[in-house]
Amino acid sequence: MKEMILCPDCGAQIDKNTTKCPYCGYVNEEAAEKKFREDLGEIQRNIEEEKKKPRKAFFKGLTGGAKIILIISGFLIFVVALFFVLLFMESKDKPKLFLTAKEQEFASVYVLTAGKQLDEAYEDEDISRMAEIFDKAYSEDRISIWGVPHYEAGYASSCYMKLKDCLPNLDKEKISASEAEEITYYCFYFYYRAYGEDGAHIFDPIRENEIIPILTKRLGYTAEDMEDFKDSVWFSPNVDRSKVYKVTKKNYKNYH
Repeated sequence: MKEMILCPDCGAQIDKNTTKCPYCGYVNEEAAEKKFREDLGEIQRNIEEEKKKPRKAFFKGLTGGAKIILIISGFLIFVVALFFVLLFMESKDKPKLFLTAKEQEFASVYVLTAGKQLDEAYEDEDISRMAEIFDKAYSEDRISIWGVPHYEAGYASSCYMKLKDCLPNLDKEKISASEAEEITYYCFYFYYRAYGEDGAHIFDPIRENEIIPILTKRLGYTAEDMEDFKDSVWFSPNVDRSKVYKVTKKNYKNYH
């Protein structure tokens, strides 16, 4: 039986051994490191097998086996460097996975304070303030506030503010794939109501009056398109950003 854990970023249940959360893309450092070590061990075993071959074949390998070893060694160095670069890029704006006792104590107090601030902003229906609290926790202070009241509304607020920031890209003469992916993801997040009922009275009007017109009038999607896409991109409790890119990228040329 698979051992399940909670994703520190989005709170979804995931396999302990999965390297990346399928819902939000959060890197599971422990599993990623384990897989890396297993892959490294496999490559090292392959090298040892090469060394066991007859000496004649080995010396002949000045143009064969030796080159293979050099290539594998270079590949190992590349893999190690790439692993740490990707790990840094994925985790630099995410909550820390492992905390010291002192950091855990600080985080506990932080979550209570942020939860109270988020609740107050929610009562005021202050979207920008909710986004500010949410983004500060995750991107600046790198502390997960998953589970506090109105967490979903905080995430929805963050998505809305980011969407507003990237919408001007649609006015460019040419839009890049990453820019189109970003806009599509945030729009689909609201279209599919990934925030659930938390803040529905705040975000449903935005969905109807702002998001759907963007999807249909500016991006060229039909209601049928978006319903067809849902099975491919929706992984409760959220929309999978990488899947959105894969199933909708052929439509990006229509963005205007």
